[in-house]
Amino acid sequence: MTQEISLEEYKKAYREISKEEEKRGFLVHLVVYVLVNAMLIAINFIYSPEVIWFFYPLIGWGIGISMHYLFGVRWLEKELKEREAKAEYRAREMKK
Repeated sequence: MTQEISLEEYKKAYREISKEEEKRGFLVHLVVYVLVNAMLIAINFIYSPEVIWFFYPLIGWGIGISMHYLFGVRWLEKELKEREAKAEYRAREMKK
């Protein structure tokens, strides 16, 4: 026998799953960022220490990872609620 769940319970569970997936994606991005940039710093100091260039990809990619955090983790709850409101509005319009 299956127990019914409410729409609010479903939306809450969906938001939690979405947040977990986005956090996991961000953490993978962050780990790759740290490892690759550590390698670039080492390459810079080993092969061309007279020209310091490693901070260009560090800053550029850092901006990208900051945006990933803001949109994918920090502001995700708000975005999900906005999508739910749009979906609810559309469903009500289709019902008319």
